Amino acid sequence: MSVFKNFEILPKFRVTFKDMIKGFVSQLNSKSAPTLYYSSISPPALSALMVAKTLNVEVNLKNVNMLTKDYLTQDLLEVNPQHTIPTLVDGGFSIWDSHAIAGYLVGQYGQDDRLYPKDSKRRAQVDQKLHFDTEHLFPCVHETVFPLLFRGKSDISKFTRKKVERTYLTLEEFLKRSDWLAGNNVTIADLCCCSSISVLDYLIPVREAKPRLFNYIQRCSALPHYQDVIQKGVDQLGNKIQESLISTYI
Repeated sequence: MSVFKNFEILPKFRVTFKDMIKGFVSQLNSKSAPTLYYSSISPPALSALMVAKTLNVEVNLKNVNMLTKDYLTQDLLEVNPQHTIPTLVDGGFSIWDSHAIAGYLVGQYGQDDRLYPKDSKRRAQVDQKLHFDTEHLFPCVHETVFPLLFRGKSDISKFTRKKVERTYLTLEEFLKRSDWLAGNNVTIADLCCCSSISVLDYLIPVREAKPRLFNYIQRCSALPHYQDVIQKGVDQLGNKIQESLISTYI
């Protein structure tokens, strides 16, 4: 009598054995898919998801409602004491800040270093543009979006508009040197910055008077996953802003 026939005599054990195998496979699958705490109206979260999708890294999305303070839940606080999004949990490792997540994903899952070069000079160029996002682009996003979404404002201040236009001019200068922000191929600098730029362009459109930036945005919009990640997020954020503007007049 074969071993498999013995299992027929012990059906209860056979079921238990199958359940054990399923559980083991399930554990392997859960470990192979990092969890991304995410919001579709958060440009940094869109950046992190864009990098993951570009690398073909499957992530379990855990949606955090930024409008109802879901980011203060104990679940998120346990993995990120700063309770910011995006936050990535990969096994027992957690990391937050979209730029840090982008670099980690490339190092951990990338098949090569094209998105985040190992060459020190090329990497420095990428890092420089990531810092530009931190220091200039995202603050502009915050100063345009926050008053409209949370302060009941109905327009963007002249000061903020001028600040955004100056930032556009700087980007126009960057793009005189190369087609993409940190060279002639796409890097995580583009995948991160294009979400901030896309939100700003939605609120304060980039005109053809800045042809390099205008064309850059068109190139970004043609990137794989741009439409289903960044454009979808920008549209949802735009809808939230419209709802907020309407509510101020009711």
